[in-house]
Amino acid sequence: MSTMSPVGKVLRKPMFATTFVIISIALGALFWSLTFDFTPTPLPKYIQMYGVPFTVTTVTMGFIIAILTGLNTALILCRKQMTGSLGFKKGAGSSACSAFTGVVASGCPVCTAPLLGVFGLGGALALFPFQGLELKLAAIVALGISLYYTSKNVKIACKM
Repeated sequence: MSTMSPVGKVLRKPMFATTFVIISIALGALFWSLTFDFTPTPLPKYIQMYGVPFTVTTVTMGFIIAILTGLNTALILCRKQMTGSLGFKKGAGSSACSAFTGVVASGCPVCTAPLLGVFGLGGALALFPFQGLELKLAAIVALGISLYYTSKNVKIACKM
């Protein structure tokens, strides 16, 4: 009996591994562009403004979000291919929530304040003690929960 996790088994299939890599790289590039290329603060200025620890944390969390989103997408596509339907009950809400949170938190934490205004939370960003890194942490937690339920669902549905 194999002890490999459903995530490992799904990623051994070339189609899903390719999906994971493409989505992770695309979201990582989007994060980098939104944070450093399309803002008035390129990387050297960003480091000068926020410091090395904050910059390293921001970049690391951004790439973790990209990787977790790629994993979730690969698992969902595997489920769809194996069973013909998504069929999620517990995982559907967390997948949608985590995908939205990941998109909102993918850019610069300070630059996402206008997006929070849509939900009436624009001023709430000023109350965050870590300058918006809380949004990235929330995205990572939501994506982690989503990954757990999605992999559990894929294991049951695909008999892995």
